[in-house]
Amino acid sequence: MAKNVLDLLMWHPKWDIKRCRISYIHRGAQRNLKTVQGSDIERLERGFLVLSNGASIPYHRVVKIVCDNSFIWKKQKKG
Repeated sequence: MAKNVLDLLMWHPKWDIKRCRISYIHRGAQRNLKTVQGSDIERLERGFLVLSNGASIPYHRVVKIVCDNSFIWKKQKKG
């Protein structure tokens, strides 16, 4: 689901991914979460997003997407 939202933000003329922040699970970081700016995304691949620094983040680790201080998407908890 995160991939579909990121695709929309990246390609739809109404949205600008550069104005978004993407939070994802990153073990070892504070609270096991890390956030990147949409402007850091170089491209979207089949199973992961690639950052301009070469890092690859699997879509299943993305937990929330915020644009202009509004929630666009949040991962649903299982259970």
